[in-house]
Amino acid sequence: MSDRESLIDVTDGRHLRSRDSKQKIVSAMLELVREGHIAPTAEEVAQRANVGLRTVFRRFKDMESLYAEMSLAISEKVAPVVDGALAHDHWWDNLNQLVDRRAKVYEIVMPYRVAAEVLKFQSAVLLTHHRQTVNDERERLLSVLPRNVVKDQPLIEALEATLSFDMWNQLRNDQRLTEIEAGDVVKRIVTSLLPQNSQK
Repeated sequence: MSDRESLIDVTDGRHLRSRDSKQKIVSAMLELVREGHIAPTAEEVAQRANVGLRTVFRRFKDMESLYAEMSLAISEKVAPVVDGALAHDHWWDNLNQLVDRRAKVYEIVMPYRVAAEVLKFQSAVLLTHHRQTVNDERERLLSVLPRNVVKDQPLIEALEATLSFDMWNQLRNDQRLTEIEAGDVVKRIVTSLLPQNSQK
């Protein structure tokens, strides 16, 4: 083996170890948040990942960069659900599918979004991600609604509030409804908000 090949092998090995430890750190952070730790410390993350504290800060310069990686991992996890096509002929059926999809995504991301709600005003990364998520949710809602509904601004705001994570969190955690019960409540509100003739 040439010196160049040996150097490539060593470099590749370092990259793999670096990537592996980085993934372990992100996974540890996600596990801790999922278990209810709103703001895990770097020490707690290092202990869960079974790496040294110095390794955490070699892979991530600060907690903000770790939050950014965590947000990316969550977005990738829900992307297959969020980005799926809405294939119905009638907009009302697409809206129903969107409502079901929101519930599914909210169940996946609930512990992370609860944590982000607490931390977003202390973290520019989490605040930016929160605002982008809310904006994306609004755009997806508007994309399935007919023009006459979109033009009704109070109705749009009411629908957005009904389909928000805040509403879902209220129903699931404060009112202690099951996922099915919470979904039924959201659909009942959506149905009552829209003009009856628009649902045909």
